[in-house]
This record gives sequence, structure tokens and C-alpha cells, in this order.
Amino acid sequence: MPPKQPTVLLVDDEEMVTTTLSAYLTLETDYHILTYQSPTQALRYLQRSPVDLVITDFLMPEMDGLHFLFEVQKLYPEMPIILLTGYADKRSAIKAINEVNLFQYVEKPWDNEHMKLIIRNALRHKTLKAVLQSKISELNGLLREREKLMQQHEMLREELALAREVQQSMLPGYFPEHPHLQFVAHYHPALEIGGDFYDTIPLADGKIGVLIADVTGHGIQAALITVLLKSAFAEWRDEEISPRDMLVAFNTLLFRVLPTNIFVAALILVLDSETNACQLANSGIPHPFHVKRNAGEVQRIPANGLLLGIADEDTFMPGEERTFQLERGDKLLFYTDGLSEIEGQDQRQFENQIVPILLKTLDLPAGRALEALEKSARAFSKPGHNWDDMTLLAIEVTSE
Repeated sequence: MPPKQPTVLLVDDEEMVTTTLSAYLTLETDYHILTYQSPTQALRYLQRSPVDLVITDFLMPEMDGLHFLFEVQKLYPEMPIILLTGYADKRSAIKAINEVNLFQYVEKPWDNEHMKLIIRNALRHKTLKAVLQSKISELNGLLREREKLMQQHEMLREELALAREVQQSMLPGYFPEHPHLQFVAHYHPALEIGGDFYDTIPLADGKIGVLIADVTGHGIQAALITVLLKSAFAEWRDEEISPRDMLVAFNTLLFRVLPTNIFVAALILVLDSETNACQLANSGIPHPFHVKRNAGEVQRIPANGLLLGIADEDTFMPGEERTFQLERGDKLLFYTDGLSEIEGQDQRQFENQIVPILLKTLDLPAGRALEALEKSARAFSKPGHNWDDMTLLAIEVTSE
């Protein structure tokens, strides 16, 4: 069955605008274009038939654009809307962004190619959000059924074990091979499946991209978001891109699709495998540690930025990008807050124990250093500690 042809509703009291834009979109896309000069007539149509996207002018004689947008939102709360404005109407457009579900505003005169791209992105985001919310709803429904049907406990255990295998298969099966670089990771979900995630991809010019992320909560809903992260991260394979730009792109995607009260902490490292030069940007992951064996010291890398998915692209701040150099024998340690927030019997957190342990393991290879850190963390934890997803990722520049 062929996919449904998207319907775009264009509302502007200037016939030249509707005619020009309609003609261009009809020629350049496969969208079904409906045009109205009257917002009142457009609303009458929407009361009878849904569309996929609305493009509307702001200043119209019958009804201003903001009023029209409110009425559209009452009918279709998830409808993506593009607002056309003149330069002098920017303040009104910003008001519309804050008060209604506005996807984007475009100043007149617009660029046709740019407008086509905005429309395509709006339709894609609508589809992706609908699919994601549908899947989350389905999975939450399964969880509720599990609570009601405890007699099927064994069957559900087997299903969750399968989900765990699927999620484990999403994690890197191997790390980049390099004569002087070693990657080691330990991943421990709090439940059968979790919301932590890590991955590596090759970038342009022999560079390596490293991602570590932590989705709010754990379980099926958080795990589903990690699927989206893996797919988005893989799109930059063999590309030339900075960590900061990757976080900006991640946030733009997640802000459109994440359910309310779900957000993502993420850190991205770009490592030059030939020079060992590093670029790092951080959006909410605990500050990583640079372990300098030759200097006999451990330093934090203080990079901060907003969590992903809580601010739109106009207000999102990914934070300052950090650059530093790894030397032979150095290690980098990344970890999620499932490690740093472990509580001891005296209610202190394990965060303050990490540096002393790393100093004691200066001469150990990365794998054994992580084992020592994890063993100490479990010994430190109080009885009955409520474990969170925990991920540790280390990169070592070997001295051989």
C-alpha cells in the first residue's frame, strides 16, 4: 500500500502568497496543497477534515494569526504549524512560539528551498514523534498488564531477558583497533534493560567519535530512547563534525520527540587517533577524569551544558567545548551518575572516593583500573542501596 500523501494547508489573505507557494510546492513535492485566503473558512475545513501541516500568515483582517493558531491547536494539539511573518512581527512570532505548538516561524520573503526543507522536517518530526509515543504507550501498556498478570511471571522474565539481549546487541561489539589506544567499558543496567548507552563511530581524518549517554529513569521507556540515540549518532559516521555540533543536533531531535519529563544527559568526545588530541562537549554527564600516569595526578575535565531535550534549539546551550592532549600512559574515565551517586552507610556519595582510587591504580591497565573502581564502589554502598544504571568507559593511550 503506497504511503499517504501529506496534506498541507496554506492560509494567507494575500492571494499572491498562496498562489506562489502553492505552485512551487505542487511542482517540487508530492504534497497535497490546500489554500485559503480566509482563516475562518480554513477553520471550517479543519473542523471537517484533518491535515498534516498548517502554514499561516500572522497578520490577516478576519482573525490574527495567534487567534487562528489557538483554534487550530484546540482541534489538533500535535499539529505542526509554520508561521509566516514580516520583519516587524518578530515579537508576535516569539509570542506564538511560547503560547502555542509552533514548529517554526519564517520571515517574508522566504527562500523556497529553505521553506521546502522546513516543511519536510516538520512532517518527519510529526511522524517520528507519533511513532515514538505510540511505541512507548504500547510498552507501558505491557508493563501494566504484567502487574495484573503475575501468573505469567516466568514468561515475562523470558521476554525481558530477550529485550536485554537486544539492548546488549546495540552496544559496540568491538572498539576501534589502534596500536596505541585501548577502549574498555562496563555496563550494568539497574533492571533487565536500562537507559544508559555508549557507542563509538569512525569520523573523518582518522578521528573517533565517542558517546556516553544517560536517559531519565530506567526500564523499557528509557531503553527505547537509546535506540533513537544510536540511530542518530550513526548518521555522522565518516563525517567531519565537532562534539558541540553533535550535541546541538541531538537536542534538536530529542526536543521534538521526547515525552514530557524525559530528558537525556550526554557527553561526546572526538579523539584524533594519530595525535591523541581531544575535543569534548558535555550535556549533563558527570565530569570525566584525565588520569596522567607520568605526572602522577588525576584531573577533572570541567565541561558543562544543558541536558538534552528540555530546551528548544533557540535557547539550548551545549556549553563550552574543551580541548586537551593525551600522552602515553594516560587514561580517560567516563561514567554515569549510577557510579558517582552510590550512597555509603554514612550517607556520603561515592563521588569523593573516585580520585583516591584512580591514584592507586595509576600503573594498572584500563581494564583492571575499572575493575578496582567497581569493586570499591560495591564495597562502599550501603545495604539495600537503590541501584541506578551504571556505565564506566575508559580510554587508555598505551605506552608500548
